[in-house]
Parts: sequence; structure tokens; C-alpha cells
Amino acid sequence: MQNKQTEMVLCEPYQPGTTSPHLRMDSASWATTEEPPTDLIQKLSLMPSWGTPLKSGSSSTPRASVYLHYYVLGHHARPAPALLASVYLWGLRLSNQPQMSSQEPVFLARALALTSKGLSGIHPQRVMHNLQAEVLLAYYFFACGRLLEGKYHSAAAVSLSLSSRLHLTRSANNRAPGALPKARDAVEEGEQIHACWIVMVLDTAWAVALEESPHLDYQQHMSVVDAPWPLEMDDYEKGRLNPTALYSKTLHNFLNGVPTSDDGMSTIAMLAKASVLWQRADSLAREWRPDLPRTELNAFEEAFASLDNSIDRFRAILVPPIRIADPTPAMTRTLIVAQSIAHTATIQLHHIPRRGPNTGSRTKCTAAASFVVNILVSVPLQHLGFINPIMGTPWFAACQVIIEEVSAFRLQRVAGLVQEERRLVKLLTRALVVLPSFAQTCPLLSVYNATSVHLSPSDH
Repeated sequence: MQNKQTEMVLCEPYQPGTTSPHLRMDSASWATTEEPPTDLIQKLSLMPSWGTPLKSGSSSTPRASVYLHYYVLGHHARPAPALLASVYLWGLRLSNQPQMSSQEPVFLARALALTSKGLSGIHPQRVMHNLQAEVLLAYYFFACGRLLEGKYHSAAAVSLSLSSRLHLTRSANNRAPGALPKARDAVEEGEQIHACWIVMVLDTAWAVALEESPHLDYQQHMSVVDAPWPLEMDDYEKGRLNPTALYSKTLHNFLNGVPTSDDGMSTIAMLAKASVLWQRADSLAREWRPDLPRTELNAFEEAFASLDNSIDRFRAILVPPIRIADPTPAMTRTLIVAQSIAHTATIQLHHIPRRGPNTGSRTKCTAAASFVVNILVSVPLQHLGFINPIMGTPWFAACQVIIEEVSAFRLQRVAGLVQEERRLVKLLTRALVVLPSFAQTCPLLSVYNATSVHLSPSDH
């Protein structure tokens, strides 16, 4: 994550009522220039790290950004061209300026072309920067609803991360070198640690959204994570990463409640943990079928109870945004995503139709859904006009649970449930007002604009 003093949010690169003269450049002019005009570069390039309208991650872009305007494209003091093109692409998408967003096809084509040959270049950071570009492109396509292309670039990011052995950064078990040169300092090592976990979040979270398996099983030998949990980026700058510590089975220890000195309480660590739990819940839910043999059913129930306990433990320690000192917009967005998908993991588990009606699971599922929707309606829209496109899935799931619960109340016609029904209808109605605001990066949410016609409070 980049230093707070240089982090910018790209919802509105120009104040209302102002327009850069360069916005009037025609499509041919944009298509024939290597980069946007200098004043637009200043608006589009100083983004939160990873170009993160979406996530926090490596800060190599901001560290190099001070040289953006003094060297030609491709100079080693600047980010690699593929990464710059991907950053510009996201900046254009989030500009809220039709004249700028109309240039997305130009920079998308450029980003794709540069990324496809990025590893064959001579830029000293070509591997990390190409990995960053792949992450940005994956999120871009997911935000556009182009899922197949998003999956392609997600797979490319996973492949680069694995071949670079980012999951073995500071491994106590395997010290063989990877494709990346040894980190020059703690900040660069922090960038590599962040990259490992950012790619894992991309892989695991979108596996759930797409109802597929992740590209990697992070419990298998070849992809076991021995890297430490990520710190906030300014913690690396302040020397808070133990220079001699080695790590082993980070995910295994977390999932099994094994206490370690590496507690992983940064915003990125919490998001990574939430993503892994969500994917595990989804995977277990897909194993369920009503005709499981007794031995398999017993194993399923044991796995269910263990994972449910892990999710409960994590939810209990998950830090809300209001408890973070001086959170940046990127940190707030990260925690909103982590909170939402952690509670959606509970929904995923307790929505399984195990042994018929289960009052305990239904209550827990509804409580988790209410929590997620409360997060949605509490989002400070003036600061967070865009959010990770993965959020369409947990918000959609939570709204579905509440709709089902309201429908169940109306079928039961129990007088004592009238107040609870009205509470849920009111909550969901508020959510339906907010959801379209995020459709720019969460296309799934745009389908929820007509649901409210079925939600007027019933007469009892």
C-alpha cells in the first residue's frame, strides 16, 4: 500500500464544472500517442497501489511515480509500459468523464499488447510489473462483466506468482531462488509479500464468484504458503518486518487455529484470510448432497463444524474500519470487502440444506446477511464511489437470504414475526437504493433494480 501522503482516489480527477483541454482530443489523437497528455498522466497515474480502485498491494508504482514525467516510456526509472497502460486504463474507467472513459478501448488494446510481451523486455521490474498489470486487467474485465477474459488474466497472475515463488518469500522450508531478484530493501520485500496475497485474494474470491475451483490448492505441497502475512506498506518503510524471521505453513496454521507470532492483522491480511475462508466454505458447500453415505456424512459434519468455528473466530477479531487509526480510502475499502466476504462465508455454510430445516443455521445465516447488508447501506458513498467488483457476489447473496426470509415470514403468517419482517424489508429497501451506485465496477448489482416491487410490507 502506498504512502498515505501520495495516495489518491480517482473517482473525480477533475472538480465538477472543470474540463481539461486535452479531453477534447479526438480518438485518432489518443490512438497515435504513446501516453495521455502530461496533465492527464498526473491525474491518472498517482493511484493507490496496484492502481487500486480495487485492492491494496505493491507500492512500486507510487515509488516510481515521481519520475513519470522526466523519462521516456520504458525507462527503468518508470514503471514498465504494461503496468502504466493498465493503470491509465483504470484511471480512465473511474474518471466519471465521458470524454475520458470513451478512450478505454484504446488503452485496453495497448495494455493487452504490452502485457503479452512484457516478460520478454529488459525492464528490471518486468516480472513484478507484469504481474501487477495482469491483476489490474483481471479486475478490469471482471468489472466489465467480461468473465472469461477476467479468468484468463487471473490465471496469468497466479502463474506468475507461482513461478516467481512469491508464496515462499521468507520460507523456513525452501530457500531456493525464484524468478525475482533478491529484494533490495524491506519495502521491496514487502511489495513481494503483498503481491503473493493479492494474487491469492484474486484467485480464491473469484473462484467463489464464478462457482469454480481456484487455480491453486494452497494446501498442496507445490503451493503451500510459507510467506508471512502482509503488513501495511508503511510498516515496511518503518522497519517493522523482522529481518531474520522465517515462516512456514501460514495458511495451515490459520485454518487450524495454530497460534503464531505472525498474527496478520493488517487490512490486506484480513482480506486474504476472509477470502480463503469464503472459498473453503464454498468448496465444502458444493460437496454436500442429501444422499451422502454415513461415513462421508460424518466427515462432512466434522469439516462443517471445524470451518464454522474458524469463521466464527475470525469474525470475532475482524477489525471494523472505525477502529483503524487514520484509515486511507483504500484501507476502508479493503476492510469493507473483508467484512462482507467473511460474513458471506457464514451464509455459504449455513445455507446448505443439511438434514432439512435447521433453525440454528437459518438464524445464523439471516444474522450474517443482515450484517452484510448493513455494511452496504453504511458505505460512505462520497468517499467510495467504486469498490472491488467481487462485492457484487456477497451483496447479492445477502440480499437473496433476506428476500427468502421475508418470503418465509409471509408464508408463516405468525403475528410475532411482523416486526422482524418489517425490519428486514426496511433494511433491504435501503440496500436497493444503494446498490446501483456500485454498478460501475460491480455489474452483477445492476440486476437488482426491480426486486423491490415484491418487498412492500405485508398486511397482517
